[in-house]
Amino acid sequence: MRCRTSVGFVIFHTGSSCFRRIVAKTSAHLSGRRDCESGNLDTCGFDGSLKLLSAGRWYEACLRAGPSLIGSADYIRLVTGSGQGRYKKVTSMSGIAAAFLLPWSSSHQTVYDRLKHMLPKLSLRGQAGVGIAAFMHDKGVRYKTASRPHELRAIDKDEQDLEFTPHVAIAHVRGRVCTEGESDDQPTPNRRATSRQLTISLDGALVNAREIRAELVAQGRTFAGRTDAELLLKLVGHICERDYWRQGLRVKYENVFREIDERIDGAISALLLDTEGNLVAFRNRYGLRPLEFMQTDDGFLLFASENCAFTGLRGKSDQIVPGYIKYVDGKNGHCLDRSVSDSQRAAKLCAYETLYLGSPDTSIQGRSHLETRYSIGFSLGDLIAHRLPAEPAAPIIVSSMPHTGGPYADGLFSSLVASGVNAERREVIETQNSERTLIGPSSERKRRIAHKYRLASTDVDKRTILIADEALIRGDTSRTVTNMLLAAGLKAVHWGIGSPPVVAPNYYGVNIESIDELAFWQIWKGLPAQQRKQSLLFKAIEPYVLKTIEGKIAASINAATVTYLPLPRLTSLLPSGSEGVDLSPFTFEMPTPAGQTRANRDLYNLVADRHNAA
Repeated sequence: MRCRTSVGFVIFHTGSSCFRRIVAKTSAHLSGRRDCESGNLDTCGFDGSLKLLSAGRWYEACLRAGPSLIGSADYIRLVTGSGQGRYKKVTSMSGIAAAFLLPWSSSHQTVYDRLKHMLPKLSLRGQAGVGIAAFMHDKGVRYKTASRPHELRAIDKDEQDLEFTPHVAIAHVRGRVCTEGESDDQPTPNRRATSRQLTISLDGALVNAREIRAELVAQGRTFAGRTDAELLLKLVGHICERDYWRQGLRVKYENVFREIDERIDGAISALLLDTEGNLVAFRNRYGLRPLEFMQTDDGFLLFASENCAFTGLRGKSDQIVPGYIKYVDGKNGHCLDRSVSDSQRAAKLCAYETLYLGSPDTSIQGRSHLETRYSIGFSLGDLIAHRLPAEPAAPIIVSSMPHTGGPYADGLFSSLVASGVNAERREVIETQNSERTLIGPSSERKRRIAHKYRLASTDVDKRTILIADEALIRGDTSRTVTNMLLAAGLKAVHWGIGSPPVVAPNYYGVNIESIDELAFWQIWKGLPAQQRKQSLLFKAIEPYVLKTIEGKIAASINAATVTYLPLPRLTSLLPSGSEGVDLSPFTFEMPTPAGQTRANRDLYNLVADRHNAA
């Protein structure tokens, strides 16, 4: 075998059998196909094309591989073709809820009353609108909408039918204002004339949506839009029609969702309502999106994305276990739990739930997100204290990024005061609207950022401010806020970040589609070769390299300093450590096979582009 090396790369002559075995194994790693590991490159089925880079028959590598693939080599660079065009779809963070009135209940409350109680508590998951589907025997399904989770006063008024008193209803809190030509209105009904009516509310996203959609289109299914809710609904309907409706059989939802759980890759929690008033709650095997359940003492079965929705209600509550459905019979209210997954993979909740998306009042293993976020802020204090001016002329202002940074800032402030830092806790930034700036296309996000933030306090001239935030992802929001504060007369802006650098995409509802948009990777491209290589360890970035990255990110957003929380500290502060939380944003260890394949390809191409540019 002939090989030559460059910094961080191994380049193999393509005529060697070793090279062919490595590429075959790499392709197997990307495609998840074990039958490729024999070393037969021609049968690997890799969905990109290997490109010849020079007449000397040399292939380069751009994929970071583990020892199981390439022994002692650190990297292989595999330049892939563009493959198929990217499937563009509409996804967003959201919340779901349902209420089922049991036949024996003597409560004067209605399912609408219970949704009015729950949905405002899920408002952090979405501010772009609420949709509700309610069912009553002999009258079918009725749909209602509201502009905000807190504006539900009129949802129980049906002027056309005052006798419509549903026993079950499902709801969806939408997290994104869609652009023209898009729609993510849920609950989503199927409108195919030959199908029984089904309605679904979904939280999360499918990574392999494109492949499933292509299969259904090939079988004659048509789509009105590009949402994962419609896609999942079509898949449910397809299985029901194939196995039950055509034969006049009663649907066995356990079997339906077992097939679905096997076929989908992604993060899904969903509520399904059928034409008999049956309700199915489903959480797929990966467990990335939460789904909670409560049976109240006064005779309701309630479902919600977070257990904060049940605050103030009396009853027994628990989570829907990943890989399970909870089926509620529409006639008698019997509630059954059924496993729909044989997977032995440990389920993990998405880290963004704990750090950002979830309500502070939601609890995991008896500990609220508010407590966790406060502890993270407190831990940041001793890292930041020595970076601040030793004896500031005026107290350092400790502020937060609304609306989720408050607990981080509270903990950070307490830690600084305990360390003897002269500080005051004051909010300096406020929002003019409630739209999240994390999600959406770049142009849409920039518009939101430009119009969202303003000063809440003008008494800041020549002061130093420390802003606490849960994450620094792209840097555009941080840059906008920093520039606004400097323009208002502040002397210096420091940032305390309650997580490590975000290094990975998120295809599971958070809409981070490419690593190239992340602040970490923009800085990584300009690092010296050895630091680039070392930083790709992600979980074990050396402190001196992390400090370099922090300094360069600070300069890129015009801040005095940026301080990240190291990964070991973060895991020590989470309710279940690293066992029950998906830390892929910071480790690049994606929680699903298709997600890992896609993220790997993104990483390899970025590394290849940087190497070629050099």
